[in-house]
Amino acid sequence: MRNATRAALAATAGIALAIGGATAANAAHDTNPSPKVASYSYTLNAIQPASVPESAASGTTRVKALPNGKLQVTVEAWGLSPNLPHAMHLHGVPGAATDMGCPGPGAAGADGVVSVVDGIPFYGGILTSLTSTGDTSPASALALDRFATADANGYLYYQRTFTDVPGYTDAGTVQVVVHGIDFDSNGAYAFNADDPFASMASSLSGAIPLEATVPVLCGGIAN
Repeated sequence: MRNATRAALAATAGIALAIGGATAANAAHDTNPSPKVASYSYTLNAIQPASVPESAASGTTRVKALPNGKLQVTVEAWGLSPNLPHAMHLHGVPGAATDMGCPGPGAAGADGVVSVVDGIPFYGGILTSLTSTGDTSPASALALDRFATADANGYLYYQRTFTDVPGYTDAGTVQVVVHGIDFDSNGAYAFNADDPFASMASSLSGAIPLEATVPVLCGGIAN
């Protein structure tokens, strides 16, 4: 079953190119400041069970639909793994609008962790990579050198204005997902055979540490 899900994920989100119970998102939006600028903000909620180390993060996201088809995305988060980049994406289902949501601790697999694949039935595949520079397609899903980095206190601030964002037409039903947890607090996304969590591989590839891809925060967007 997991193999089928992994294959569906790669086809939908383009992850293969990039590397070479559950609760719906709790969302409360602002009043639009003007007819020309639609602005909404949402809470980013922790995904992992409390037993997963270094996973008790929190955050917010704001999305502004600007004139001329531009979209501004802001992410602010606290409690992330410090001094490390955190992959972030707009997840969703292309095509007809489907109101997806975010997984909660109850979505964890037998390994006790909510992996990317565990979350796919909730938030769908990748529509847009929230990189700081360059390409924003699913092909940049794990381009960690181009994602925002949390500071020494685990605080991350990200803002970018996009033009012709892939998946923007589905913005009313997508989720912002933030990835990356340094389980063993060694300052790197790396395998550690001596740690029960850091020893695990990503659900996307056995060659990638789970630390680099595991989702930590999720929240909903509406246009």
